[in-house]
Amino acid sequence: MAKNNIVGLVAVRLNSKRLGKKAFLNLYYKKLIHRLIERIKESKYLNNIAICTSTHKLDNNIEHFAKKNKIKIFRGSEKDVMSRFILAGKDLKANHIVRITGDNPLTDPNIMDNLIKNHLKNKNEYTFSSFVPIGTSSEVIKFKSLEKCYTNLIDPDSSEYMSWMLNRPDIFKVQDVIFPKSLSKFRNVSFTVDKKNEYLNIKKIYDNFKGKPPPLKKILEWIVLNPNLYKEMTKIKKIKKLKKINCNFKFD
Repeated sequence: MAKNNIVGLVAVRLNSKRLGKKAFLNLYYKKLIHRLIERIKESKYLNNIAICTSTHKLDNNIEHFAKKNKIKIFRGSEKDVMSRFILAGKDLKANHIVRITGDNPLTDPNIMDNLIKNHLKNKNEYTFSSFVPIGTSSEVIKFKSLEKCYTNLIDPDSSEYMSWMLNRPDIFKVQDVIFPKSLSKFRNVSFTVDKKNEYLNIKKIYDNFKGKPPPLKKILEWIVLNPNLYKEMTKIKKIKKLKKINCNFKFD
């Protein structure tokens, strides 16, 4: 695996409409974004980690945080998320990138490593999993395929929805990795932080484990023992209705 330069790219910005500045919310005395970085550093296969944020003035605070903590940072268009990834991938000479969402502090490094192994073994272009809890996974993308995707986009400003663009088995070699039932049975449990109540749920986890959350299996065991929390964190997956979003390619 040494010949594969695998770079983790964290997409994050502070100008969120639903829960503003959520990346800086407190999780047991540290910022949410700091907790996420701690978590993904446990991956055995990431050669580098960088933050990708926008040039919006609010995100100057993210740049300050990154420099203070010696984390590489790349800034670009607020809407054209993929362009930020292209910028970072080129600079870091990535062969493959791992897309990590900045509002998922409990992104699981073991799930990530499993995805990376499958990605490399099967020579995939896009690897993900819909068989794990919401907000614990990541996406592995061959960098050349990301560049191909970007070159052919009709609307780069819609590239926040790059999962929809890359999950095209008619164009790319795609794999949805299946995980054991012991994990997949919790696929509707959400660990993402998009609203205040979701933040409070994750805060309960960090408070209980005093800032040192164990592997995902242990976290899930604890959640099950707390039926109210389990109920609050369980979601029925809904297909998003994309308004004014164009995920098509020029050749479609």
